[in-house]
Amino acid sequence: MGDPSQPTPPSYLLEGRYLAETLLAHGDTADVFSGSDTWSGEHVAIRILRADRADRAAAFRRMSERLFGTTSARLLRAISMGDARDGLPFLVTELLLGRDVERLGQVRWEVACELTRQAAAAVAEMHVNGLHHGALRASTFFVAASSAGGSRVKLLDLGTGERTATAAKDVRALAAILHRLLVGRPPLPAKARPKRLLMQVAGAPPALEEALGRWLASEGEGVAAAEIATDLKTIIDAANSEFWSGGPSSSGAHPLPRPSMLEVVDEDTEDDE
Repeated sequence: MGDPSQPTPPSYLLEGRYLAETLLAHGDTADVFSGSDTWSGEHVAIRILRADRADRAAAFRRMSERLFGTTSARLLRAISMGDARDGLPFLVTELLLGRDVERLGQVRWEVACELTRQAAAAVAEMHVNGLHHGALRASTFFVAASSAGGSRVKLLDLGTGERTATAAKDVRALAAILHRLLVGRPPLPAKARPKRLLMQVAGAPPALEEALGRWLASEGEGVAAAEIATDLKTIIDAANSEFWSGGPSSSGAHPLPRPSMLEVVDEDTEDDE
């Protein structure tokens, strides 16, 4: 007997094709199952709106629809969408191995910069296409294993198209995500924010603290997501250049380089909806 409190997959093929098998996540609005496309044999992820979130059906469908027609490798690949027999909408996507950014907690500053750089690049692509998310958070980004080695940050959805969504709101969210990765918690309100944002972040260069402080102070206004991606790459490259040029540390020794390649693979977890 299974646990009655655990969501169970449909006992039939969705659209006569997609088989939901194992529960991966019980999200805020949807249950996520691993499964397969019985026609092609591809392993897929299937998100089904929770029965107790039926009032979110229209928003779930809008979010799903916005994924189609995009071909970016930085965005979750949508495969199909439809309604289950009980009328609840579902979305079929590629199956990712890894974990969402929210589950990472605090990481090395180099990794935090690279994660946020890739996230900002994904958001920049969305903005170029005239789309704004409006509800970005750490769990909206997934660190997925890449066949080329290392990991790639993927944007899991494009939002629902709410009128309150703006580029500034998305940029403000990116800055907050970077702060969370660096210190393990969201930034404090502006009036309560300390002058030294990264006092306890080992090895973080002054340029990073200056950039993060500027992005937080701007509240996203006048800052583009592409600018954040570019600035973070410059900061990472400068740190690497300083090491390879033989710049001594404060102790006079040359520390071994710390690789910034993302290696976050966890086959037992999937993204939360």
